[in-house]
Amino acid sequence: MASDHTAAYAVFQQAYDHFNKHLFEGALPGVVITLQRKSHTVGMYRRASFEQRGVHGQRLDEIAINPDAYVGLPDIEVWQALVHEMCHQWQFRFGKPSRKSYHNREWARKMEAVGLIPSSTGEPGGAKVGQTMYDYVADEGLFRESVIGLRKLGVVLTIQSSDQGAQVARTETSKRRELELREAGLRKNRSNRVKYSCLSCGMNAWGKPELNLVCGDCSQPLVAV
Repeated sequence: MASDHTAAYAVFQQAYDHFNKHLFEGALPGVVITLQRKSHTVGMYRRASFEQRGVHGQRLDEIAINPDAYVGLPDIEVWQALVHEMCHQWQFRFGKPSRKSYHNREWARKMEAVGLIPSSTGEPGGAKVGQTMYDYVADEGLFRESVIGLRKLGVVLTIQSSDQGAQVARTETSKRRELELREAGLRKNRSNRVKYSCLSCGMNAWGKPELNLVCGDCSQPLVAV
């Protein structure tokens, strides 16, 4: 049986493989996925961050996800961050990225193609290109469909950052930075409506966050996607 931390990383790898297949036609070469706490960063892509020991010239990309940004948030927002970084990987491998950390139109078009809408505010109406970018999930699109498929496969997150013992001494500055980071994570999908779906028949409904809805046809609870 895999240890808890090994299983936690396996979930991210399963999600990456699933999204690669369904959103990128399997074109991405794979990555090393890491969980890293880095101030003001929700996720990060690094090209050729690792290399195979003993295999000259064979390097591996990295996607880092900051677990502090998603405490108490639904899985879809973590997958949102993962696919955001996968779009960066796609651009570095097959497109023409701009200067460091700049999100250009090519990247924005790829995001929209997979079902994530780039926005400088994380809400409809924001700028679609820029240095610091958030995004929100399209009401209908490949990303939502793929997340539903991933849930049907039983791939769900099992751990999150803990407030206990993360830092021996926590200053007011560090607390404020953590709050800003979590607000940044929330801003990634802060539309007024949440889409709920029945995993049995596919019926959809929209409403406020944290509603408890049941499908009238299947008598199954609707899941936020």
